[in-house]
Amino acid sequence: MENLRNLSRWGMFAFLSVALCTSFVGCSDDDPDYSNVTPPTVSVSHSISGRVTGMDGNGLSATVSMNGESTQTGADGTFTFDDVDAGSYTLTASAPGKQSKETTVTVAESGSGANVVWNVSLPNEGTTIEVAANGDTEANVTSETIEGNDEGAVTVAVTVPETAELPAGSSIVVTPLYTLDEAEANTRATSRAAESVMLIGTSVACTDANATLSSPIELAYDVDAEVAQSITAQKYVNGQWVDAEYTVEGGQVIVFADQFTSYTLLFGADVTSSSTSTPLAFEQDLWDNLYGSGDMTVGSASFTYHIGTEITSSGTSRITAYLIEILARIAGAGVTTATGTYPINVTLPVGTALHVAGTQQVTTLTVSALNRSVSGRQYGDVAVVTTSYNRNHNGGTSDN
Repeated sequence: MENLRNLSRWGMFAFLSVALCTSFVGCSDDDPDYSNVTPPTVSVSHSISGRVTGMDGNGLSATVSMNGESTQTGADGTFTFDDVDAGSYTLTASAPGKQSKETTVTVAESGSGANVVWNVSLPNEGTTIEVAANGDTEANVTSETIEGNDEGAVTVAVTVPETAELPAGSSIVVTPLYTLDEAEANTRATSRAAESVMLIGTSVACTDANATLSSPIELAYDVDAEVAQSITAQKYVNGQWVDAEYTVEGGQVIVFADQFTSYTLLFGADVTSSSTSTPLAFEQDLWDNLYGSGDMTVGSASFTYHIGTEITSSGTSRITAYLIEILARIAGAGVTTATGTYPINVTLPVGTALHVAGTQQVTTLTVSALNRSVSGRQYGDVAVVTTSYNRNHNGGTSDN
């Protein structure tokens, strides 16, 4: 029995000795110190994305060009140019049977990654009207509307009188216009008159570039009678908007087009806006390797955001339907949810972590006229910020 007690004491002594030696080894000065590891720096990355739609708000299969580089839109009309530098870029969107559009966007230099968003709607090409050899020529051309807002359409009855004396075999090309930018582009103008809200416009051209009008073409716009009383008509001449000759008969505004140029019906509507930002939703926004067992690789962060404009009002009358069309032309028709990918491409050593966050600009617009108003939310540019840190919460900002 005494031998068993001695053996037990010896075993306990041996165990304590081994444990004590192990603890000394574990506290060796050669072990790495993870308390203040330098976290990696994430390079700032920029992109340009957007969506191309028809005037109805549905996505188009289109080509988007940017400074010599081109890409095709997806099935929903969305596109992306990744890894762009800070600076200004000219973008052009085009699609078969549609008028092309161009814009300039600027990617600002900042400490956050920017995704600049361009939402653009392409109208149909103009309607060609063959001029009759004898007698007057008549045709109707109707403006496009966003889906479900048919009351917002404006039909113009075009009458080309025989007395206009156009060359034999020539045709008239009538194109609905939806913004002053389009009107000026169609007349290749270089300067702009004072800003106004356009209800609808019409470009009138002839296939014979040398043709002139001996008698004016009549453009009879069918609009709401109350709206007709607040309309003024103008035409674009020598780089300036000037008054055009017109009459109002009930719900018809008749413009006398005495030359080949752009004509507009200007509407006394007010447009107000206010902007805020909303947080982005990331698939994963935190990579925590503060107390990990080895390096952690972080490739990219995926997030969802919106492209386009969500119109929160409905056209309960012709007037509100018109206001909805004006809003859609200003801010875009339709909205879709897109997935963005922000490149991170760093390795987190033990003792560090990385967090990503972002916001998207949201602008609320209201268009008001004749004691009616409509509103919508336009989704704009995206900003992404990454923050890497260590156990002391010191560390890496983004690298421009």
